[in-house]
Amino acid sequence: MTLYNSEDLKNKHIREQTQYDLDELIEELKVKWESDKYYYDEEEARKFYTFITKLELDKGVKGQKIQPLRFQFIHTSEILCVKDKENNRRRYREALLDISRKNGKGSLVSWIAVYLYFTDPTFGAEYIIVANDIKQATNLFKTMQLMINNNSTLRKHVKITESKREMFRKSTNSTLRVLANDGANLDSYASYLVILDEIHEYKNNEAYTKLRTGMGLWDDPLLFMTTTASSGEDPHNLEMQMYNYAKDVENGEVEDESFYSAIYEADKECDLMDEEQWYKSNPALSIFRKLKDLKDFMLKASRIKTLEPQARRLYLNQHVALDGEGAIDIKRWEACLQDISLDDLRGMTAYCGLDMAYIQDIIAFVMTFYDEARDKYIVYPLLFTPTETLLERSERDNVRYDMWVRNKQLIGLNGYYVDNEELFNNIDHIINTYQINIAEIAFDRWGSGDVRSRLEKKYTIAPFGQGYKSMSPVIRDLEILLLDGRLIIANNEVLTWMAKNVVATEDAAGNIKYDKSKAKNKIDGIVALLMGLSRTIFNNGEVIFDTEKSTEEYLKKMGW
Repeated sequence: MTLYNSEDLKNKHIREQTQYDLDELIEELKVKWESDKYYYDEEEARKFYTFITKLELDKGVKGQKIQPLRFQFIHTSEILCVKDKENNRRRYREALLDISRKNGKGSLVSWIAVYLYFTDPTFGAEYIIVANDIKQATNLFKTMQLMINNNSTLRKHVKITESKREMFRKSTNSTLRVLANDGANLDSYASYLVILDEIHEYKNNEAYTKLRTGMGLWDDPLLFMTTTASSGEDPHNLEMQMYNYAKDVENGEVEDESFYSAIYEADKECDLMDEEQWYKSNPALSIFRKLKDLKDFMLKASRIKTLEPQARRLYLNQHVALDGEGAIDIKRWEACLQDISLDDLRGMTAYCGLDMAYIQDIIAFVMTFYDEARDKYIVYPLLFTPTETLLERSERDNVRYDMWVRNKQLIGLNGYYVDNEELFNNIDHIINTYQINIAEIAFDRWGSGDVRSRLEKKYTIAPFGQGYKSMSPVIRDLEILLLDGRLIIANNEVLTWMAKNVVATEDAAGNIKYDKSKAKNKIDGIVALLMGLSRTIFNNGEVIFDTEKSTEEYLKKMGW
């Protein structure tokens, strides 16, 4: 394995991608594609290169012209310039670029779309670019709009309607549209060029099916798909289907001369810190894809379990799903346990989380504190349960709730379910007795209106969702704090039991949450901990991952 920070590897890669000789590269491609049936159109390749190098970058130094990297020119020119000798039409009708994120997929989309839109004489053509959502569609459109508006020749030949993300070229009666993938009305287009961007995020295959079947009107249509690896869990995911199809074509199991693919992926089971694998799956690395950014994330992922699948999928382009079992590192959790009492917390400021999901079982009120002098976060849970059903629930769940109540790990309340008035009287009594200053209480935004009204009479409430968007950042912070030993967790057997029950799930964007529906048993205390910790961190500064410390530990682990 090549350890990261290899200057030789970095410099070799940069030279290969940026210092190529165009004439030599074109000759290589001509030899590569020459056959009885097909040829590489040198004239078109040079025309394409000349065209895009007259355009300006949409990011970076203002006015800087585009200079395609070697891999970018190879794939775009192969898609556009490998042609049938019999009729001079493009060989490829469909193309797939499957590559790690932040390697310029959007640039290739823009280059191909703008080039064909202004150079192809096909009359009445529809150019359709589909992004996963409105924001992504708007960003793609603005990239192309900037390229065109910054070129005095191109902007004279097109009318741009920004509000509709639409362009019209009168001389060819052709329209270019950037659409969000909502599936609506996509079957109404007879598309000449279709670009499907980030297909791993598509919820279904509707956009592909509708637009692909609408291309039959044209002699030389093109459907170009860009993507990063999906998790691989869903065989019906469009990226997974196209990846498998590309491999079948590559291996000769399927014969399809009209399908082009370029897949940049690291070797299976490779070490996260193998720098050669970084370059293999990130051809723009150390050029416009920053090496330090990737290295820092890989260091973090090598030490945080729930980050590894995201690192492999997004940065190594591997089909890896999150194994959510044992999402919390229990060894690190137990290393943070201390016998602390409420007396130790007297007079301190707390940010709290309240989880009231099941009033028949356990209600969790978890207080979190920031100790600035030690730069540590303190966690103290108050866990409540009704006493009338203890034995029944102990038998049902095979858990000794009754023993935990006797040992004061759980606070027993009267009745068959938790009475809100008794619950809050208990909480108020503890807070007042130990003079704890409650700065905020985070509460599920979809929770009971009565509970919210009761809380708002005395405390500042911070609504907190329990979906991926809200949970993912604070879970990452919790993992870092556990890793760095910057947590002090009150030694409560019930909370530790809940930590062992946690199962994490992941969405398509790589966000994670602790999922109650997938958990082995109760996790209410952990959810309340996350809510309180989120507010503590928000009000006391972000949690920073120490990459230098991680580097030293990794080198030690590898025997360096």
